[in-house]
Parts: sequence; structure tokens; C-alpha cells
Amino acid sequence: MKILLTGYKAADLDKKLLNAGEITCHVLDIYHRHAIEKVHHIKTICSAHLPEGDWDEIRLRTGPKLMSGELALDMLQECAALAKRCGAKVVLDFAGRERDRNSLWDKVFGKDARARSFEARWTASVQGGRPIELASLPGCFCHRRADDGGLALAEVVAREVPAGVKLLDMGCGCGLVGFLVASKVEGVELVMVDSHSRAVEAAEMNSKRLGLPAEIILADSGTPARMDGSFDVFAGNPPYYSEYRIAEVFYDTARRALKPGGVCYMVCKNAAGLEPVARQYFDNIEIVNRRNYCILKSIKA
Repeated sequence: MKILLTGYKAADLDKKLLNAGEITCHVLDIYHRHAIEKVHHIKTICSAHLPEGDWDEIRLRTGPKLMSGELALDMLQECAALAKRCGAKVVLDFAGRERDRNSLWDKVFGKDARARSFEARWTASVQGGRPIELASLPGCFCHRRADDGGLALAEVVAREVPAGVKLLDMGCGCGLVGFLVASKVEGVELVMVDSHSRAVEAAEMNSKRLGLPAEIILADSGTPARMDGSFDVFAGNPPYYSEYRIAEVFYDTARRALKPGGVCYMVCKNAAGLEPVARQYFDNIEIVNRRNYCILKSIKA
């Protein structure tokens, strides 16, 4: 029996489940693909949407603490559509209350079920730049709105950098920071990185719609072949959980990616926690306050 698992992390995969059939895992974030492959050594696909195949069973793991309601509904809709095409059975592995599980199931398989689109569009701008409309997808960071930290970062970078810079936007999400900077500053060469496949898909959509070319990379750390000391500017908006371990990855990438004299901009809510991390990678730290956020600015020696 060929089983497609989606929504599962490495810790969710017990021996009973792994022995249930020929298992393929689908994940949205490449970090989880690497973790599953490292621990369980099974085939894992990272993509924005479910992979086609002759599946016998499709299992979705979700729940209120595992993913947003919109993403859960979107993923269950995809499971239903894929199951219809290949004749598979859908199993909902729900971590939560039974009534919430039944409500989710009925929205897709009940008598009043209807297909829903969860793409969101909203407009953002920086001073001196044209307003741009950005699209995002369920699973993207700050789906349906512009992140205030990202706006603060974009405003500072767009205000300070000259024309013609080579900019690395890491943790790009749907492209808020990079595209806002490119909408104002002439001739920006834009490279964007995110670990989430839906963020990469949204950024690619926005690049085409806005006519702002960008190289967009799916990676959970800076891609070594591209982090070659040729960038003028690094802009990072990392998530601040895991005791700053992800911020450390961002700073390590910035140090490798920037040329001498290149500038690193990193946004956070409170500089007190991030500044000690920054000083492991850069000798000079300037703190720029914007929108109740702190932008830590460093220049590579």
C-alpha cells in the first residue's frame, strides 16, 4: 500500500506508522524534510502542493497547535482533490477536540462543502517607492497582512542603500522586504531565500506580477554556492524561537554572503536578545529604531 503523509514532522513518525506501507512524506518546509530524512531515511518531498502519485491512502496530520485553520482547510482540500484523482482514501490525523476535527472534515467532505481559495492580496509601500500589491498563501509568515517588522526593515534598507546593489533577502516570505526595496531603489539585483515552499511560490508569483526579477531559492540555510562574498546588502527577518539558533544561521549566512564593506540589516523586537548573537559575527553594531522594532545594522570588515 502506497501512503502519502503530509503535515507530519520527524517526531510524529513512529514505527507502527512507518511499517503501514510504502511511505512517502510531504512537507511544506525544507527544514522538516531534512529532519525526516536524517532520522528516518525515508523519501520526503518538499513542495508547495501535494505531489501526484498512485496513492492508496493520504494522511493529513493537523490541529490547532500544529497549523493555522486556513492552512489546515487548504491542505485537506488538496488531499480531497488528489484522492479523487488517484482513488485514495483520506485519513485525518487530528490533534485536538473531536468537534473541531468533525467541523474541519465537514467543510471539505460534508453535504455543504465548497472549494475555497485562501490566497490573500494586500498593498504595501515605503516612502519614495510605488505602492505594490503582494499576494501570500496559507503557510506564509503573516499571511493576509504586511508584517510590521518586515515593513520596518524594508523602510530602513530602502532609505539607506544606493542604486545598483546586490541584495540578499533571507527569510523572504512572500517577498515583502526585497520587493519593497526594489520598488524604490533602481537596479537592485535581488536574491531571496526561504525554507518554506509556499513562501517561495508566493515570492515567485509576486516577482512575475510586479515585474521585479529575483532569484528565489528554497533553502533552510544560505546555499553555499551562492553565499560567495559578492553581496552588498543582507536583509534578514528571522523567527525568534529556538533560543536564537535560527538567527545564528542568518548571521552566519550574512557573514559569508557579504563582500567587505557590505551591510547586514537584521530586524527584531528587542535588541537586547539579538545583539550578543550579532557580536559573534560582526564587530560593529548600530541599532536603528523603526515602528517599535530594532534594526541591527553591521558592516563587514
